[in-house]
Amino acid sequence: MSGIKVLDGKDGWLFLQNDTNRVVEQNSSALQLTESEIKKWLRTLEARVAMLKNRGIKYYFLIAPNKESIYPEYLPDDYKINDDRVVYQLINACKPYHLPVYYPVDILKLYKSEYQLYPTGDTHWNGIGGFIAYKYVMNIIKKDFNINILDWEEIEIVEKEALLDLGNKLTPPQTSLFSWGMVKQPRAQIIYDNKGINSGHMRVTLNKNTSLPTAAIFHDSFIEIIIPFLMESFSKVYLLRTPCVDYDLIEEINPDVVISELVERFLIQPPVDF
Repeated sequence: MSGIKVLDGKDGWLFLQNDTNRVVEQNSSALQLTESEIKKWLRTLEARVAMLKNRGIKYYFLIAPNKESIYPEYLPDDYKINDDRVVYQLINACKPYHLPVYYPVDILKLYKSEYQLYPTGDTHWNGIGGFIAYKYVMNIIKKDFNINILDWEEIEIVEKEALLDLGNKLTPPQTSLFSWGMVKQPRAQIIYDNKGINSGHMRVTLNKNTSLPTAAIFHDSFIEIIIPFLMESFSKVYLLRTPCVDYDLIEEINPDVVISELVERFLIQPPVDF
């Protein structure tokens, strides 16, 4: 029905629809990036790489997969999800320029037979899915830096019933099982939080191990579940919720690593850094 934000999938799985990014149309390729938008993305990513390289900083762009990309088997039979959708438009456009774009869809699919990686009633990955994505991107960064990467034995997965983003849109609201990861012996803590809501929310974390590199992470809500893990891999982490790279902040803190994270469905809107 038009306007309803939640799509009923199979076996009680819920999915997003009628959102501002038009995720259903993106998945079917009815809505794609225009040639102009692809060029904007390329200019933005090339500028990020070049400008950060001039400062001796490495850049990595992590794309969090949509829930539909990992669990298409739970979508309604008439739901179309195509391989030429927006995320692959961007990835394929970036390949000739060797831009550092990373999309952990294959590794998450590999683990989904062993673990549930996204809750039935939420758009985001859970603690297990987030931990797998964390290890994926950290192993890429480890090729360039001597960083600490948490292993499975160092975390504890906790589960509970919770009211999540999709279940909360139903009448009556519907809870789902949610899992998150806790570090058993944490060495890092949050030392600053501006208590912002959504865009502009900034936090700074500090690790007892000061020999590790520093990182600035520009992100959306998908990063939230993996912050406890990221804190353990860097001596200091600056987290800012924005799709853009804040060059003023970069100039001020001079990190070793810059990570951008954006969920797949948000790619339809190329960010403007300046």
